[in-house]
Order: sequence, then structure tokens, then C-alpha cells
Amino acid sequence: LNRVLRERHLWDTALLKWRVVARLEPQAEVFQYVASSMAPLPAKDYCVLRSWRTELGKGACVIVETSVEHSDGPLLAGGVRGIVLASRYLIEPCGSGKSRIMHLSRVDTKGRTPEWYNKSYGHLCALHLARIRSSFKHMAEGPESKV
Repeated sequence: LNRVLRERHLWDTALLKWRVVARLEPQAEVFQYVASSMAPLPAKDYCVLRSWRTELGKGACVIVETSVEHSDGPLLAGGVRGIVLASRYLIEPCGSGKSRIMHLSRVDTKGRTPEWYNKSYGHLCALHLARIRSSFKHMAEGPESKV
């Protein structure tokens, strides 16, 4: 949960800037982030209302996001405002310190054709999930210590 909410910079290589615009409740906030795009497309700026719950059964948790307009959330990098129509993360523990993550997403990145969404967007979502997983891998060289 924390890796998706607070540590996006560790796994999202397109992330340029991010900030919490307003904290509404202990588990809800308005969050703004800017993601880079391939040239010649400008950077995409998203302002989303996101909420999360951890008290689901069997230790599962969920994050729900959708775009909102907020007076304290102007464009950060002079890009184009993208629209998150729906973004849902479901994270379920599956034993041995591992978790299963499911991400359902509908995003209008502005400037893309329906053909691009059909051919490429699913692959980008899968790449994001793979990067989240790889962000947890142990990177140290040498044998593990018995501390």
C-alpha cells in the first residue's frame, strides 16, 4: 500500500513531480503528479482524489483514484491535464511476505488514439505492475548476513 501511495518515485520512471494538494481525511487526499511523455507530446499532469482502505477481510487493502478539479492544483509543469476516469488497486496478501496486486485503470492521457489504447495501454499497465514488484527486490551484493 505504501509503495503505491507514498513511494511512486521508486517504480514509476515517468514520474517528474508529485505532491499532496489537500489531505481530506486520514485515508483520503487530493494528489497531483506529472508524468513525462514521449516527444513530441507534452508532459501529462493529473490531479486525483484518492482514498484507501486497509480494514478489508483477509488483510487486503484497496486504493481508489479518480480525477478532480481543485483550486490548489494548477498545472505543475506546463503540460496537459490528463484524466483518470478510474484507477483501482487491490492488494491481497498471499503468504510468505508476498502480496498479489490487481490494477484496473481507465485513463485519458490526451493526444492518443483509440488504436494506441487498444495496442499499447495494457502493456504499459503491466509494465507498471512489474516495476512495482521489482522495486521490492533485494539489490545488495554478497551473502545475506545473520543479524
